[in-house]
Amino acid sequence: MALTFLILFSTVGASAQSRKRLRELEKMEKSHEEEADADNSEAIERHLSIQTKKTRKEMKRYKKLSKQYNNNKRPLFSKGRRRRR
Repeated sequence: MALTFLILFSTVGASAQSRKRLRELEKMEKSHEEEADADNSEAIERHLSIQTKKTRKEMKRYKKLSKQYNNNKRPLFSKGRRRRR
């Protein structure tokens, strides 16, 4: 019986430490994601600044077209379009 209490209390302390470590890791991961997003936006701005005005317009047009296409894409397997026997 004393052994079960010992095991029970030892795991409680470890789980509190692991939760704290988990929170720290989540904060670090979030900050890394924010840095990556900032770096990505800087790279995009730098890439666009190199292009000519005509090329930027073309890129904007193609981005808009692809966005429309991807938003309106139908699912491959939908129940409504099955062939009836």
